[in-house]
Amino acid sequence: MSVALPGKAQSSQRLRMTRFANRWKSAGRPYAGILAVLAVILLSGCSTGGVTVGRESTGEGQKIAFGSYLAAQHARSRRDTAAASRYFKEAIAADPDNVVLLQQGFSLAVTEGDYEAAYRMAQRLVANNAGNALPQLFLLLADVRRGRYEEVLARLDSIPSTGLNRLVKPLIGAWSHAGLGAYEAALAALQPLDETPAFRPFRRNHRALILDLSGDAEAAELAYKESLTADRQGSMRVVAAYAAFLARRGRHEEASRVLEEAAERFPDTVSLKAALRRLIEGRLDELLIKSPAQGVADAFYGGATALAQENARSPAIFYLRLALYLNPGFSEASLVLGRLFEMEEQYEAALAAYGAIADDDDIAREARLREVWVLEALGRQEEALNRLQDLLTRAPGTPDTVSALANLLRQRNQLEQAIAEYTKAINLVTEEAERHWVLYYARAIAYDQAQNWPRAEADLIHALELNPTQPEVLNYLGYSWVDRGINLKDAHAMLEEAVSRRPNDGYIVDSLGWSYYKLGNLEQAVHYLERAVLLRPEDSTINEHLGDAYWAVGRRTEARFQWSHALALGAEEDRREVLKAKIARGPGNNDGLGAAFKNGD
Repeated sequence: MSVALPGKAQSSQRLRMTRFANRWKSAGRPYAGILAVLAVILLSGCSTGGVTVGRESTGEGQKIAFGSYLAAQHARSRRDTAAASRYFKEAIAADPDNVVLLQQGFSLAVTEGDYEAAYRMAQRLVANNAGNALPQLFLLLADVRRGRYEEVLARLDSIPSTGLNRLVKPLIGAWSHAGLGAYEAALAALQPLDETPAFRPFRRNHRALILDLSGDAEAAELAYKESLTADRQGSMRVVAAYAAFLARRGRHEEASRVLEEAAERFPDTVSLKAALRRLIEGRLDELLIKSPAQGVADAFYGGATALAQENARSPAIFYLRLALYLNPGFSEASLVLGRLFEMEEQYEAALAAYGAIADDDDIAREARLREVWVLEALGRQEEALNRLQDLLTRAPGTPDTVSALANLLRQRNQLEQAIAEYTKAINLVTEEAERHWVLYYARAIAYDQAQNWPRAEADLIHALELNPTQPEVLNYLGYSWVDRGINLKDAHAMLEEAVSRRPNDGYIVDSLGWSYYKLGNLEQAVHYLERAVLLRPEDSTINEHLGDAYWAVGRRTEARFQWSHALALGAEEDRREVLKAKIARGPGNNDGLGAAFKNGD
């Protein structure tokens, strides 16, 4: 692989892959515009106000509590929430009236799914008037879960309409009225959501779901249509609910059309796959939301998936735990929760989340496939392969299961076998559609890793023929061309398109910045590479790229800092000596700068 500039080199392949093996499979952006709002309002509710344990702790248990507190904080820094939660419980047992311990222990108990402990801590915080909005909210959700709707409504106004409550109070009120059969009051309770544009999709979606539950078919259908028309990137759960609404009325062709049109836009969406499966088997005949608890759970799920797409993983996990508290059988929430735990490298927690999905669930296969990857990450390779072989035995003719085996083989660097399995998966496709881009993309990566670029390039081009705007493929092919110094104008245009579709993907932003660097547009290179580092501060290669760009514009001190940082971040072995040389002497040359018109470009 050509190296046009110092610092490029071997890690280009990893960058081009973006996150193929860990690709986030979710539809669009279900609640466009709410992401920043939700992140802020949730985190504002988690604040402990900067109080320290030492200031609050008194009595014989103080030393024990403080030691456990420090152990909990250390566990949190390692993202070991299970250990952190355990240490917080020990600290609280030693110092039961410590507000800081209770607040942080409550948050971790919810994150761990230890709802009994969370309930006890929330009660104590609220009783002492020391809790923030979240413990109050949790106690309210406990009453929703138990069907105590009159009590919920009686206490709802006492909870401040700040932070997270600005969104959930109207939804809790609406579904509680619905639980009492007061549907007009339920719809009226949703109206405050219209005051915040970011919350309007929630109002439209839940209005349709409540009308469906009420049995007012005419009004429900109009509401579903309004929701789906207003939010083309909207909730696929609502799409599935509308399809079920149509199927219950014998309008199966319409239901199929609604699902298929959505699946064309969002082919990897689990809820759509499950709904299509149920429709084909004649099982799409139930309400998606059958109770107020499920309705409120769906609201938390919608917020969580939106946050997850922006890598706001901690608040997303908290939202999903609240959704599962209200609706323990919410398998889609368990699937997303497991995926987030994978991203956090909390693999045992991920296995537990996937394991909560029963084998007879409509999305069980997706859960079992994810378990394979988690077992692989845990080093339990034989178990992972056995699990996958079992899935292949049960579903031998499915491209996604065969391609999963190929992914596993590629991960283990068994590239010839992986390519053969990808080819088998492709041959199982009877009629190619847009969604099959991923099979060619996956095989292209295997070909590239096997040093067979011509075949890799052909597969990438075919993947783009199937899905011309797919950002991962645009990034991989564009970056590959930039790395080879060919087709630079086309490559740059591809990377611009990829960034326009994934503006917050640090790897893709890095690719565009590196393209500007290769083209000699150093001002833009610095701009995009600085942004890439902000998005992916932990990535050694991106930090090295920014160092190269800084050096090229004369910012030598900052360049050496970035290279030192790249080295400290655990640069790959064959980059370490290169980085040390750069720090000592600079890169030595600027081959490749201003290469825009090489090879006829």
